[in-house]
Amino acid sequence: MKPNQSNVRRMHTALRLNEVIIKKSSEAKLVLLNMPGPPKNRTGTRTVSFTQTEVGCVQSDMEFLEVLTDGLNRVLLVRGGGREVITIYS
Repeated sequence: MKPNQSNVRRMHTALRLNEVIIKKSSEAKLVLLNMPGPPKNRTGTRTVSFTQTEVGCVQSDMEFLEVLTDGLNRVLLVRGGGREVITIYS
């Protein structure tokens, strides 16, 4: 079975990011990372029930996060709702 080229690229990106994070944050007590959103279904909406193809996408996303956070002691993955507002008063 030939791996999906897009997944290979994503995993390579995760590996390189992991190397940079470890290099720059090896002494950090906690590393904060933006967490990618859940995969979209075929209609372009986000869902909590998945088809078999979408399950593969979720598994791929989890593998991406595993590679990205490998070797880091404490990682907090942060995901916003997309409506955050930052002002000078916050």
